[in-house]
Amino acid sequence: MLKEARLLDERREGIAEGIAKGKANEKLATAKHLFSMGLSVQDIAKATSLPFEQVEALKEE
Repeated sequence: MLKEARLLDERREGIAEGIAKGKANEKLATAKHLFSMGLSVQDIAKATSLPFEQVEALKEE
């Protein structure tokens, strides 16, 4: 029974990790789309809640 509980916890952690990665990828995709619309780095950082430095690095890609 203890093994089942541990497996269930690991599964929940894996799901939570997947959701977090999905949200992060969505923010990056949104930032790229906002760049294509001509928004500034500062506005994109504010809109996506991404750090300014990360948005600035994304612009340079």
